[in-house]
Amino acid sequence: MRGGMVLVGLWLWCAATPAAQAHLRDYLVNQDYYTAKQGEFEVELWTDLNLVDADRDDSYTFREQVELEYGLTSHLQLAYYEVYTWNRAKDWERDQFKIEAKYRLAEAGQWPVDVALYTEYKNPDGPRNARSDAFENKLILTKDLGPWNLVANLISEKDINTHSDWEFEYTAGISYGMTPRTRLGLELKESLGDADEFGIRRKDHQLYLVPGLYSSLTPHLRLLVGPAFGLTRASDDVQLKSLVEVEF
Repeated sequence: MRGGMVLVGLWLWCAATPAAQAHLRDYLVNQDYYTAKQGEFEVELWTDLNLVDADRDDSYTFREQVELEYGLTSHLQLAYYEVYTWNRAKDWERDQFKIEAKYRLAEAGQWPVDVALYTEYKNPDGPRNARSDAFENKLILTKDLGPWNLVANLISEKDINTHSDWEFEYTAGISYGMTPRTRLGLELKESLGDADEFGIRRKDHQLYLVPGLYSSLTPHLRLLVGPAFGLTRASDDVQLKSLVEVEF
């Protein structure tokens, strides 16, 4: 109920402010190309309900993420995340914080494919030998084709406190603009393992198919919703995802 009241309050605040051209996110698992404008703040509220085994009522968990974004320049965005998780055994607890930087290499449409670079530092709670700090890097590629948009993220991640190899995954997506404010999308997310077990569609790798609806409720408020269906045994059966993005 508290979460619902917060969303209603944000909606009323946004509806009362003058209209402006918003920076809008279009995907649930892909990082998009755009960054916040210089001097602009954005707040993103991520909620994931993870059904590890859809046949068991006690297998679900929650993940809540709050992200604060700031446009340092017209091409460079900085962000800070707080992540909280819930399960039956531990109830709600702080999971980690993250720091992000994203840089666009050119203006949209200036190159044949729009390119951005992304790096993220993760600091999980708990003992360092059990939950290592990590770096995650992404190469973001996107292309507009009329009402269609294509996107791909090439991702590498490495734990800092352990002698582990780099691990790899990718995300890809396509979306269609039904109206100026609403898009339909379909995404794919797959882990590829580390350098020793690198490969596509191995049984022990996670693979998700993510249809989504992305809509601007006001010029300052964006809502994205969609399920992620696990396609391998290593994946959760279903993840229900939502994202609320507010621009200030």
